[in-house]
Amino acid sequence: MNRFSLCALAVVGAAGLLAAASPAQALSLQEIIDNGTPIVAGDKIFSNFTYLSTTLPANQIAVNFVDSSAVQFGANWNSAYGGGTMSSVIGYTVSVSPGVDNVITGAGLDFAGHVIIGDARATVGETLFDDANSKNYGLQVYYDGEGGLADNLSDSTSVDPGVTSLRVIKSIDVSANGQAFGAVNFVANTFTQTPGGGENPPVIPEPASLALLPLAIVGLALRKRLAR
Repeated sequence: MNRFSLCALAVVGAAGLLAAASPAQALSLQEIIDNGTPIVAGDKIFSNFTYLSTTLPANQIAVNFVDSSAVQFGANWNSAYGGGTMSSVIGYTVSVSPGVDNVITGAGLDFAGHVIIGDARATVGETLFDDANSKNYGLQVYYDGEGGLADNLSDSTSVDPGVTSLRVIKSIDVSANGQAFGAVNFVANTFTQTPGGGENPPVIPEPASLALLPLAIVGLALRKRLAR
C-alpha cells in the first residue's frame, strides 16, 4: 500500500472519529475565523481563533465543541504533503461565561487516528497561557510507533490557581523520512472546572451557641421589666 492510499484511509478515519466524538455538526476552522464571533458551548466561551500553516488550509480542519468540557479538531495531518512534513499552529481563548461561578482548574490534551509506518512521528505540543497570573502550562503528546521514544497519547495539567480564561496555542507536527509515512487525524482539548467560591455563605450558629439562645431571650425580657 503506497502513501497516497494511506492518505485516503486517514481521511476516512478522521470522518469516523469526528462522527463518534460529537453529535453536533462540525464547523471548519476557516468558518470560525472568518465569522469572528465567539462560540458559546455550555458555560464556556471559545474565541480569538488563529491559524498558521503552509501545508494544510484551515477549511480542511473540522472543529467540534462538546458541551463546556472539550473542543476537538479533526483533519488529515500526514507526511505525504509538504515534502514529508506537515505542521499546523492553532490558537484560541477559552473563558468561563460571565456570571458563572466556576474557574478552570485543569486541562487535558489527547490525539488519535495516528498511523506510523517506518521512520515517522506525530507530535502535538501545546502551551496554556494564564495571563492573569503570568503563568504558563505545557502539554505534549507524541507517537512514533514501535522502537522509538516512549509514546504518550494523552497529557494533562492542573491549573493553579483556577482561572476564568486561558489562551491556548497548539502545534501539530507530522513528519517522515524516505518512504515512511505518518498521520494523525484527531486532536482534542478537555477542560475541568470547580466552583469559584461566590458569595460568603451565611453564618450558622454552632450547637453551643443555640443552647445559650433561650437564656439570652430571658435576659432581655428581665431587662425590659426592670426598666419600667
